[in-house]
Amino acid sequence: MSIASTILKRLFLPPHIFRVIRLQRNRKKHDRSADDAQLKLYHDILPGDYLHYGYFENPDIHPLDMSFRMIYEAQDNYGKKLTSLITDFENPVFDVGCGMGGLLGQMNSMNLKAIGLTPDVNQVKHIRAKYPNEVIHSKFEEFDSTGYEKHFGTFITSESLQYLKLDKALPLIQKVLKEGGKWIACDYFKTGVKGEKSGHNWEMFEQKLKDNGFKITFQEDITKHILPTIGYAHHWATKIGVPLKNYGIGKLKVKAPGIYYALETVLPEIDAKIEKNIQTVDPEVFAANKRYILMVIERA
Repeated sequence: MSIASTILKRLFLPPHIFRVIRLQRNRKKHDRSADDAQLKLYHDILPGDYLHYGYFENPDIHPLDMSFRMIYEAQDNYGKKLTSLITDFENPVFDVGCGMGGLLGQMNSMNLKAIGLTPDVNQVKHIRAKYPNEVIHSKFEEFDSTGYEKHFGTFITSESLQYLKLDKALPLIQKVLKEGGKWIACDYFKTGVKGEKSGHNWEMFEQKLKDNGFKITFQEDITKHILPTIGYAHHWATKIGVPLKNYGIGKLKVKAPGIYYALETVLPEIDAKIEKNIQTVDPEVFAANKRYILMVIERA
C-alpha cells in the first residue's frame, strides 16, 4: 500500500474519521505535567540528569563554539551555584520539581539528605531506578504535607517555580520549611510583554512574597550566563531545523505531489507555529523580556 493511500484511508474511512475526531477532542485532557514528552526529549538529547539552562562562566561564547558536553558542564555549574547556598547540612532538603534527579545526585555527593518531588511519571521512574532518594509523585500544590510540617531546612525550586500556583504554593512552603530555613530559588521572570508567556511577573512575585511573609535575602541576576544555551538552541533551529523542514517539503512536493497538495493549505499554519517556537529560544527576545534570578528567600 502506498503512503498516499494509507493517509487517505486514515482520513476518509468512517472508523478512522471517528477516531481522529475523538483523539482531537480529547487532546486537552492530557495533563502535560504528568507525562511531559518535551522534557523527556531534552533528557534523551543531553547527557546529564538536568533539565535547566545551565550556567556558563563565559556568557559570550558563540553557538558555533559550543557542544553538548559544554551544556552539560554548564548545567553542573548551575547545580553547584544552588548547592553553594545551602547552609543547613543537618536537616533534609526538599527539591520541588526535581526533574530527572541531577540536583539530587549532586546533593547526595555532599552527604545531604535530599527528597525530590515531581508530578511527571517518567521522572519518578528514572529517579527511583537510579538514585536512592525518596521521590514524591505529586504536584506541589497537591502535596500532602502531613508528617512534613517544619521538616525541611532547605527548600529548592530549580526552574520549577514558574509552574507553581503561588496562592497555594507559598503558604505550603511556609508550612514545610523549618524556622530559620531557606528557600533557594532559581528561575526566570517576565519583565516585558513579548516572548513566551511562561514565568511569573517579577513585580507580582515580589508582592506575593511580601504578602505571604517572605523576604529575599540574596539575589543575583544570572540572565547573561544562561543565554548561551538559548542561543545554541536558536542556532540549531534556524540554521539546521528550518532548512531541513524546507528540504523535506520540497522533496514531498516533487516525490508525492498528491500528499503535498493535501497538506498545502496547512503549511503556512505550520510555518507560523515553527516561527513562534523559534522566537521562544531567541536570546535577544528572552533578554529583552525576562530576567533569570538566583535568590535565597527567608521568612520576613
